[in-house]
Amino acid sequence: MSHMSDADIDLQNAVKAKRGKRARNKGHSFEREVAEKIGGVRVGQYGGKTDVQSDWIAIQCKVGNGSYSERYDGWLRSVKGNAAQISALVVGDAPGPGTRRRTMIVLDFEDFCKLLNGNE
Repeated sequence: MSHMSDADIDLQNAVKAKRGKRARNKGHSFEREVAEKIGGVRVGQYGGKTDVQSDWIAIQCKVGNGSYSERYDGWLRSVKGNAAQISALVVGDAPGPGTRRRTMIVLDFEDFCKLLNGNE
């Protein structure tokens, strides 16, 4: 069994801390980007579940590996509307009798922003 020296442990901890800081900075940067595009403000730094909000919407932002569903993206991109429409994907579960179905709508963020801002 190998034993790690204190120096090895300190180096390992420094690498983990740097990785965590990079991930946190990426998340904060994404929150700022979303807030700017929807005309909202970033509130994630206050510790709640909401990262961005405006008077009409509250958003939790997720970015990075594992956060983005390639499956949903493929389904969304396969929807072809006309020039006046945006594509949307509605996903629901099948919980069985007596249980309320959970559903969500998935939109491309750029299409959503165009819709929000009157196709600017």
